[in-house]
Amino acid sequence: MNQLSNVVLVRAAQSIRAADRLPANSGRASRIHALIDAFGLGEHLRIIEPRSLSNDELAMFHSEDFIRCLLATDSSCSSDDDDSDSDQSQKDKLAKFGLVHDCALFDGVEDHVRYAAGGTVAAADALVRSQAQIAIHWEGGRHHCQRNKAAGFCYVNDVVLGIIELQKRFSRVLYIDLDLHHGDGVQDAFIYSNRVMTVSLHHYDRGFYPNTGGEVDEGRGRGKAHSINVPLQRGTSDSTFIRMFSEATHCVLNTFDPSAVVVQCGSDGLAGDPHKVFNLTTEAFAHCIKSVISWRRPVMLLGGGGYNIPDCARCWTRLTGIACGKDIAATAHIPDHAFLNEYAPGFDMLVDAMLVEDENTQSCIQEIRSALSQIHTAD
Repeated sequence: MNQLSNVVLVRAAQSIRAADRLPANSGRASRIHALIDAFGLGEHLRIIEPRSLSNDELAMFHSEDFIRCLLATDSSCSSDDDDSDSDQSQKDKLAKFGLVHDCALFDGVEDHVRYAAGGTVAAADALVRSQAQIAIHWEGGRHHCQRNKAAGFCYVNDVVLGIIELQKRFSRVLYIDLDLHHGDGVQDAFIYSNRVMTVSLHHYDRGFYPNTGGEVDEGRGRGKAHSINVPLQRGTSDSTFIRMFSEATHCVLNTFDPSAVVVQCGSDGLAGDPHKVFNLTTEAFAHCIKSVISWRRPVMLLGGGGYNIPDCARCWTRLTGIACGKDIAATAHIPDHAFLNEYAPGFDMLVDAMLVEDENTQSCIQEIRSALSQIHTAD
């Protein structure tokens, strides 16, 4: 398999437009793919188109009632059973399925849901069919959505649907979540499974969304020692993140031996993100993805959070380059393209760290290490 056929990027004009309409990430997809193209990375990978998933395909994970409410064309969440919801107001129906506040319905939600899920399933299918070794879908990674409820700007859990697709061929799937926020929806979907291991490196603190992921091992039943969390403190630096990633994944590789790997690359831990919680640069993400690729397993790379759009585009463009064997230096100048002015004043790929304290004390790190070591010996 040559380098060109080794890597696929899932995208199409209609899926990019659909992703651009998501209120939390308005216009982000267009900028990401414009920067990927500006660096000429399309010459080193194959583009495949996502397909729009049907209701039946979405129901491989999500409940039919949730899908019906989410995709109701009149936003009424009407049910075929007239009596089941007759005593509830429309607002109550929407709230029941999480379709309020940060996940309020918006014009274009159906296209967003069908293409976000369809793109990730298409990426997984490329790996299942041995059409690529690395499959990338930056419009995916919506990791908070539950089976019955939207949450955290996530209207569909494309990650879970993608893992279900991967299981058609791969007996053990490792899911790694690099987002600032805990990958709760994915963990919950597989919390009783010993065929999927989830590893989430995230910020955990009282009151910080989604208020989960504080215990290093949250697996249950057969899933004990298969839902791993690395809860980190404010100011997490590249060195701390890389060290904890390396220790957690070393443990996992020795105990689980995955046959395929999925990485959610949420970039909201970058120093310039509006959250201003972690203090990461693209070096942390680059190190993690280079490590995963070096394991020589089929890999799926997904997007996620990231609310400083130029920095998010810098990060995911660099990761696309790494997947293609064409890493882009932080000092590289941004090529001329439609959104060049948004990279002022430096017009380069650099994402600077801030002068803030890394609050991960040695005792905090040692506590996580100790818990990881116990998982390492668990069976």
